Amino acid sequence: MTKSQLGIALLVFAATAAAQTNTWELGHPDAKLMLGVDVKSIRESAAWKLFSDQSKTRPPASAMQAMGMGILEQINHIFVSSPGNPTSNSKTTAPFLLAVEGKFPLEALRAFQQSAPRRYRTADLYRTTKTDTTTLAVMDGLLLLGDEKSVVAALDRRGRALPPASKLLARAKALAATNDVWIIADESLSKFQPAKADWNPLAAPFASQIKGIDFGLAAHEGFQFELSLATESEAAASQIAQLFAMQLQMELAAKADTPEVANMAQKLKIDSLGNRMRVSLALPKEEFAALLQAAQSAEVARAQATATAPQTPPAAARPAKPANPGKITIYGLDGGPRVIETTH
Repeated sequence: MTKSQLGIALLVFAATAAAQTNTWELGHPDAKLMLGVDVKSIRESAAWKLFSDQSKTRPPASAMQAMGMGILEQINHIFVSSPGNPTSNSKTTAPFLLAVEGKFPLEALRAFQQSAPRRYRTADLYRTTKTDTTTLAVMDGLLLLGDEKSVVAALDRRGRALPPASKLLARAKALAATNDVWIIADESLSKFQPAKADWNPLAAPFASQIKGIDFGLAAHEGFQFELSLATESEAAASQIAQLFAMQLQMELAAKADTPEVANMAQKLKIDSLGNRMRVSLALPKEEFAALLQAAQSAEVARAQATATAPQTPPAAARPAKPANPGKITIYGLDGGPRVIETTH
């Protein structure tokens, strides 16, 4: 094989590999909501390093948490797509597709495999429950989870040329280019809520007021956070902004003695413009590093305080006293209950 032939072969292989791992093509063509997480990018950030260091100093709370942390170490990208619920039927869950790129130990997936595998194209399909059609597709380096129709359609689209990008997809790609975590939606959040049996009734009215979301978070070169919610009216946008500000003030009040947190609170911007509520925060790299350092120091101090605190021995168990010491009450007698005095 000549060098030129080798070069062409490598280009073809690269193009094929890119097509096979491009999660954009897997999403619903008529998606109204998309979400993405660049886990690999987050894992390389200073914030993740701090979180990992803290996790190593204390054991996980449960085996499930330990397994979750292990899986996160192997995941590279997460992508979610949904066209929303086409009807107003609250008893059905909107179609959705969750795509996860990375390496997955097979033993970690067995809990989700509630059926024998069924081969479709390049994937093994499993039902994840015995009560609905939620389906898991397992491939080398890629997992798909969703309703069966969405998963099968995604496998049909895999490796094919993308149709012209919709406006939502174009906006999603723009967000993904500069953010580690992003969400975009052009529909009422009530269209994406799960069946009412699993839905928080307090959240339903709030979700119905939200008509769209643009959200992005980046934590590499400093910290960037932007959230824009489209609401049904200017009044709703103003009300949600006020509620958001009140909640945030309560959270920050508990850490008001930390200079870094106080500085962050001053830079947080919350307002409304027309029918949109907006929140944004931008911290330069140095300030974000100081905030992380303060959080790490606080965690170390708490761990040291817990380790050096005197351990109070548990109190000796005492026998419970009878409700009426020295008396016995007999029920069911003619004339009503009778109380008998005892000598012990």
